[in-house]
Parts: sequence; structure tokens; C-alpha cells
Amino acid sequence: MARKHSIRWKCRKKLEIQLARFGLSVVPCFPRSWVLRLARMMGFIGYTCSPHCRRMGLENLDIAFGETKTRKEKCRILRKSLDNFALVTLDLCWFLRDSAPRLERWFIPSARLQKEKSLTHARIGITGHFGNWEMVGRYWATPPGSLMSVAMPIKNTKVDELLKEAREVTGQIVVGREGALKKLIRFLRQDGSIGLLLDQNTAPQEGGIFVEFFGKPVSVSPSAGKLAALTGATVVMAFALPQPDGSYVADVIRRISKEEIEALPRATAAAEITQQITHSYEDLIRAKPEFWLWSYRRWRYVPEGMSADDFPYYVKE
Repeated sequence: MARKHSIRWKCRKKLEIQLARFGLSVVPCFPRSWVLRLARMMGFIGYTCSPHCRRMGLENLDIAFGETKTRKEKCRILRKSLDNFALVTLDLCWFLRDSAPRLERWFIPSARLQKEKSLTHARIGITGHFGNWEMVGRYWATPPGSLMSVAMPIKNTKVDELLKEAREVTGQIVVGREGALKKLIRFLRQDGSIGLLLDQNTAPQEGGIFVEFFGKPVSVSPSAGKLAALTGATVVMAFALPQPDGSYVADVIRRISKEEIEALPRATAAAEITQQITHSYEDLIRAKPEFWLWSYRRWRYVPEGMSADDFPYYVKE
């Protein structure tokens, strides 16, 4: 059984590497309309051919919305969510060619976001798996070298290397998790900006803390709160929402100033900031649920003393 699993994993790794190389070399040559059609096709295939993905996504939607949405509505949301994820993946490749003119043509930042980006002070840019998180990073990374982000490794190391290279081409300074804290603090103290994804699972034994998300605890990294409290950096939460014509409209949803952070009790500041960020994204997701990544084990960890029966099936896997 283990040997069969090993063979399947090796075949999957090879396929992922070939697909990544194809995407990085061929997709940038496509016209914009082709990219949008391909994203819808990939989303349809993902929804139709992956029972595991459907089960996970629909169970997450059940947790978030309960009986306030019908099964049909939840299926539609999940289907659109997979379309969006496919577009994020394709656009990571597509914007590698003619990056500056394509960003100017297809990325529309709000006046509020433009003003925030023009300021010269330490900032912690927060986004999540909503809309196109890669595009937010791409915008913040202009001019090159103005944004430092932490790479979350994926299992396929070769694909991980290819994705890291693709992000660095956009001007981001990408650092690994090992030893990242010192580098981020140093960068912030030089009035730099860092980018963090704050809706990912962080195991409690790795420093994750539990906050409320759609009425249920999730384990999340308190790194943004800790860094803000240590350096006095402003926390800025932003998103980029895809439009029917293939463009993106980007805006700021929340700003936590240095003064607000300094007013918090030092012992609880990181936890309070983390909960504020999480609640802000919950509000955004409730308004536009089809643009969040539902096919993710978001409620992966169970707080001590709580029953796993109150959590999704995947916590027991």
C-alpha cells in the first residue's frame, strides 16, 4: 500500500512540475480572454472531478452559513470559488510578461490604496485567500524591493522553487520561514513594507493562537500583531477583486494605526490585532463568499477541551 502511494506521489510530482513549467512559459502568451476562459474551464474540471474538494468546500460552507444558504447556493459559491482560484494561478503566470503595462491596464487601485502605498513608513500589508492575493503583493512590490514576503512552502519542492522565482520576478523580496522574523523586523525598522497571508493554519505547537472565525475557533499566526507591537508598523488589510472584464479592483478594508496599536495592553496586543484582522476578513467573505478559497482545511485544529465532533470531518484525518 505504501509503495502504491509512493508511486502515485512521484507521478503527481512530475505532472505538477510539467504543468507549472507549461504555465510559466505558455500562459503569458495568451490574450486576456483566453486566460478567463481557461480559468472557468479549470474551475469546472476541479469542481466536477474532485469529490474530495467538493466535500471539503461544502462542509466549510455549512460551518460558515449553516441553513442561511441553500445547498444550491453553496454549490454555486464553491464553483465560483474554484474559478477564482484557477484565475489566481493563471495570473501568477500571465502577469510575468509585460508586467508593468499589464499591471497598469488590468489592476485598478482605489484612491485610498494609492494614498496608503505612497506613504513612507513601516507597514504590515495583510491579505488572505480572497480575490487575487498574488495581485495585491505584485502591486505592493512596485518599485522592486519595496515589499518583503514570507514564502509558505508547498510539498512539491521543485514547484515551490518555480513559484518563488515567479514571485521574485515581480519585485518581491521572498524569504523562507526559517529565520524570517529577524529579517522582517529589520526590514520594518528601515520603514519597509512586508506582506503576510493571515488566513492560513498555524499549528498551536508552532505558535498559532485560536481566534473566532464564523463563530468557530481557528488557529492562526499572531505574527502581524507581534510585529506591529514590536516595531510600531501600521497594519493595512487590502484585497483585489476580479471583474467580469478581466481587470481587478483593489481597495483597503481596514487600517490599524500605530496609535491604535500602542493603546492596546502589551500583553494582549498581538491576540487582539489578530482577532480584529480575522473579523475584518470574515465580514468581507460574508459579503462576497464566492471569492474566498473554501476548498482549504481552515478549521484544521481543535482547541484543547473541545470535541472534534463539532468540527469538520477533516480534523480526524
